[in-house]
Order: sequence, then structure tokens, then C-alpha cells
Amino acid sequence: MKNVSAGLLALLMLSACAKDAPAVSDYNGDSVKVVTPTRGSDEETKAAAQKEADRICAIGHRKRAEYASTRELPDNQSEHLFLCL
Repeated sequence: MKNVSAGLLALLMLSACAKDAPAVSDYNGDSVKVVTPTRGSDEETKAAAQKEADRICAIGHRKRAEYASTRELPDNQSEHLFLCL
């Protein structure tokens, strides 16, 4: 299990490297939080967050991501919560 966690952490850090790309801020196997660089809920931002959440939920579990909520963060960012089902 530790190897999976270390590998997942490396993937999460790499996903945060791309500028203006959604970044995973938290993942526990049951849910994932994705931070997007802009506030608001435009369709392009939601689609990018959904794609990243689907990718993370599928790692090792073959689960899909279902959108749950969004909260606004400082510095014009939004954090989107997805449940891995």
C-alpha cells in the first residue's frame, strides 16, 4: 500500500507542474479535490476538473468521479470536490 501511495503522490505532484492546469490537492481513495486556477464555474473549467478527477479516481480502483461541490479559494482559485464511486 505504501508503494501505491508514493506513486500516487508522485503523479499528483507532476499534475501540478503544468501551468493553468487543474491540480489535485487531496485524494483519499473515496474522494478527490481538484484545484483550478480560475474562479467560477465555466464549462471549460468544470470539464478540465472532471477529467483530472476521473483520471485520479481510476488509479488502481477503476472508479468514476462524481462532482459534489465547489468552493472558492484565495488568489482566484476554486477547489472542486469529487466522490470516487
